[in-house]
Amino acid sequence: VIDGTGNPWYRADIGLKAGKIAYIGHIDPTDDTEVIDASELVVSPGFIDIHGHSDGQVFERPAASNIVEQGITTEVNGMCGVSPAPVSEQYLAQLAKYAGFLGTQDEMRKKWGRFTTFGNFLEDVEQLPLGTNMAFYVGHGTVRIAVMGFENRPATAEELASMQALVREAMQSGALGLTTGLIYPPGVYTPMEELVELCKVVAEFGGSYTSHIRNESYAVVDAVNEAIQIGRESGVPVVISHHKIAGKQNWGMSVETLRIIDAANAEGVSVGLDQYPYKAGGTGLKASIPPRYHEGGTAKLLERLADADVREQIKQDIQRPSTEWENLALNCGLDGILVFAKRVPGAFGKTVAEYASEHDMEPLDALLHLVLASEATAGALYFMMGDEDIERIMQHPYTMIGTDGGIIAAEVGAHPRAVGTFPKVLGQYVREKGVLRLEDAIRKMTSLPAQKAGLKHKGLVREGFDADLVIFDPKTVADRATYQQQTLKNEGLNYVLVNGEIAVKDNNYTGLAAGRVVRLGD
Repeated sequence: VIDGTGNPWYRADIGLKAGKIAYIGHIDPTDDTEVIDASELVVSPGFIDIHGHSDGQVFERPAASNIVEQGITTEVNGMCGVSPAPVSEQYLAQLAKYAGFLGTQDEMRKKWGRFTTFGNFLEDVEQLPLGTNMAFYVGHGTVRIAVMGFENRPATAEELASMQALVREAMQSGALGLTTGLIYPPGVYTPMEELVELCKVVAEFGGSYTSHIRNESYAVVDAVNEAIQIGRESGVPVVISHHKIAGKQNWGMSVETLRIIDAANAEGVSVGLDQYPYKAGGTGLKASIPPRYHEGGTAKLLERLADADVREQIKQDIQRPSTEWENLALNCGLDGILVFAKRVPGAFGKTVAEYASEHDMEPLDALLHLVLASEATAGALYFMMGDEDIERIMQHPYTMIGTDGGIIAAEVGAHPRAVGTFPKVLGQYVREKGVLRLEDAIRKMTSLPAQKAGLKHKGLVREGFDADLVIFDPKTVADRATYQQQTLKNEGLNYVLVNGEIAVKDNNYTGLAAGRVVRLGD
């Protein structure tokens, strides 16, 4: 047993009853007791994905098989400022275009208009046959769009009060806190003071603030400081999402960002971070375009891209180094951006540079063409991180493991992190490279995220806790998914139990829908 605390392993029997861990010690089973023989295997708490994006796909594929098959028994969603609720009728069409990865599913589209409150959204998720537990933050971007669309200005006092009311309702309904995506519109248009006021509402309920910070490359130190200052002024715990150092020219800056995080915690500001163990990030291809061209929403962006003169302006802006926005094209190079755009013939699984060469186009022209031709729905993988920063961040005591992925949909591309994040850490970074002790890795996957998210009955092998467990072979556990073959199954996961039910056996989902919606404090 590795119990999730970071303490050394021990040997024991574990008795489960009614979805809870009822007893830990020596057990003599009766004839009618179901027994799982876990001899020479590791039993740990179920993994908690502290950074998930299954908010919309859950309505189409509630089994979440690729999630639970990597040992995740609770997925925390609503990240990067985007959640399906709350919505307003006035701006729903703008939100639908902006949050394409949420709004393209048929089942989601049928329901979205009724998600005027966060509570309505959670009630609908509760009706689904969930393969794993689901918990949710409310997204700041969604809240701001519901009140003021894609306006590039500070909120008025009246608008701020309306946003505070929406955040308060979400917290009362069971949201874990507030998230931001500060490289994306409308988050990028939002001053820090506005975020502090919204986080003060979150603090009333004991929630937390999770942020895709304003910059992860040239200005990453300033962006980390801003996230900490929001926590300092509002009183909420802070989690820095998928912490990374983007762009080769910036590698090594994690030494300073981690020093800042340590200093904040020593001061009394609670700051954690999450990470996925890959060199490539993933987001929409439209994120390569400077924020000012997104004003008014995705429809306005597409209008601008259709104008040849504006396209020339965008190309000039992309080629100009700046700390004012997250320039993904410069951070990665156009040969380092792998595109998933099924709406554009010949684009799926090609880098922007490869697509440009095959179609006799300049690379920047190809980038803008792909965004326009896909109606801004194309996804992309951005190769921008270095090994030393990844390992340094992973070893930090406040780092948690998160996929930054979600339920895989057949019609869009995926990052291998959606399938292999947790087995990759256990196989590559624990067993092969020795970056982490096994007990420390399990803590980063279980009790630490449970603490940060406010989940009081998860994350530990302890009597009275929820019977969410993973049984795996530490000698063989491994990921197999790659950037080109993203759905290859993991190895070495013998069992995954969700609320005491066997959800995965021998690396395969059993079909049991034992998950439930988890609220703050559960």
